[in-house]
Amino acid sequence: MNRLVIGVNTAMFDGLDTDIAFSTIKKAGFHYVELAYNQGYVGDMPPELFGAENAQHIRELLEKYQLSTHSLGATMNMGAVDAVEQFGKRIEFASMIGAKWINICVGRHADRARIIENLRALAPVAEEHGCVICLENGGDPNYDVFRLADDGFGLLEAIDSPAVAFNVDAGNIVSLCPDVNPIEQAIAMLPGAQHCHLKDLQVIDGEVHFTPMGYGQLNYVPMLNALETRAIPCSLEIPLRMHRQRDSYPVRGASPIDPAYSLDVLIQSRLMLEKWLGYAL
Repeated sequence: MNRLVIGVNTAMFDGLDTDIAFSTIKKAGFHYVELAYNQGYVGDMPPELFGAENAQHIRELLEKYQLSTHSLGATMNMGAVDAVEQFGKRIEFASMIGAKWINICVGRHADRARIIENLRALAPVAEEHGCVICLENGGDPNYDVFRLADDGFGLLEAIDSPAVAFNVDAGNIVSLCPDVNPIEQAIAMLPGAQHCHLKDLQVIDGEVHFTPMGYGQLNYVPMLNALETRAIPCSLEIPLRMHRQRDSYPVRGASPIDPAYSLDVLIQSRLMLEKWLGYAL
């Protein structure tokens, strides 16, 4: 059986210095990092974020904390007029920091034709840089072009490139498609997946709040077994600063989360994952 590789997405450190994020991830006992450079979900993202200077800074931090990265969160509207130009910069940045899988919620169903056209143009760029664009099932109507498995496989068929796959997120299914079984749907997506986000949650008064793994309402055990079988790498994505409203749209809290709390959440999550998996991460 393959042992799962599980890292940490930096969304939980939204608003904090990257050094703090990497230090906390290391203290929590993880070895892999996924930067959360997601349009609309974290703070400002100036163009310099995807430049060579920041890439060098990230490489230095990875070395400082003896961490690795294999994925990059880069959600943006792939239906935008300048999407090819903007996402091309993200591909170059991913290549510079050593991230193979670029995870992206891509946009609205109304823009499906343009999204497919843009992804067809970007797929060979990703392949040239040794990267794979991983389409993520969305969690709110801004990203409803890929809601469930059939939507995703339809996109893969239309784009038809080995440089495009899925990043599966069961938690997003809860908010955008509350009437389906999120774990069953997520497992149905795995044949097209090369990466996965793991998050647990509680729905309280119709709003989604994120919890440590194993402390929410999702039973990940059968999905972890399926991920092991396919050797699909994962990241814990626990965006503690935000929650989802009843309409599924995200709301960011006014202040960053105390890193000490994030550390506790990560340690609780790691211990639960190790209990489920039967081995140390």
